[in-house]
Amino acid sequence: MKSLPFTVIGGYLGAGKTTLLNHLLTNTSGLRVAMLVNDFGSVNIDVDLIRNHEGDTINLANGCMCCSIADNFAMAISRLRDRADDLDHIVIEASGVADPAKIAQYGQMYQLPLDGILVVADAEQVRTQAQNKYVGDTVLRQFAQADLIVLNKTDLASAEDMASLRTWLTEIAPGTPVIESVQSQVPLAVLLGAHEGHAAVNPLSDHLPYHNHSQPQEDHPHGFESWTLERSHPLNRQVLAHFAKALGEDIYRAKGFVCLQDDPDRRYVYQQVGARWSLEPDAAWGDDPRRTRLVIIGRREATNADSLDALLRD
Repeated sequence: MKSLPFTVIGGYLGAGKTTLLNHLLTNTSGLRVAMLVNDFGSVNIDVDLIRNHEGDTINLANGCMCCSIADNFAMAISRLRDRADDLDHIVIEASGVADPAKIAQYGQMYQLPLDGILVVADAEQVRTQAQNKYVGDTVLRQFAQADLIVLNKTDLASAEDMASLRTWLTEIAPGTPVIESVQSQVPLAVLLGAHEGHAAVNPLSDHLPYHNHSQPQEDHPHGFESWTLERSHPLNRQVLAHFAKALGEDIYRAKGFVCLQDDPDRRYVYQQVGARWSLEPDAAWGDDPRRTRLVIIGRREATNADSLDALLRD
């Protein structure tokens, strides 16, 4: 059975999780996503997209599906594992008061590789929620468990409040990347990073000697950029570990294929969201060129190709 990565989306009530799920369902860019939700009623699925509705599962015309988990999380996961060849990714919605890390542990119990924990926050309300004596601990605990924070509804906060909020987030979740959004509009490549070949990324050309493009191009609107790094010679594992640790909180995702010095005949898949990163063996290179190719997605003007390239130098 093929590996079926999963992403957990958490965040307190009203943060914009369901809006984010709706955005995902209609912007999959060819990915076949299974979405596990607590309540069908809150997910606004386009009627024209629904192929059929079978009990607690809705099959969509774009190859995706939406399942109600309610009290049957284990059963839903088991069914999805049986359909692994028909799917590319699982997205699990955590309830507003749940610990997303516990749900991540449940998924890993079923031998599903964790792609990341994303926590959505309401820019206008989150600090008030964090100070609430009844729910404050839950809100802060969710931030502590996040690999990536999606700070949503930024259009409802003043510039002064946003500046203060950014400082506050660096204090309560140091080192965790924060991506700002309106209406939970976040690029698919940032949300689901485990698909280097599928995600809709138009990499920036960088001015590196082994790159054959001459001019950089803007990628995503709303303050996102992507860079592509390539290496024709095999990498040392320690160099790659240093690279992963040094990317910093302005980088949201890194992904791609790696050629390693100690196993040059096999391709390795590299994934990173926040501080969480993995390197998994894949198929043999075969007739493909044996080279490392990484796509890095981050905040616009946060860095440049030369500084990223320096992190890969042995």
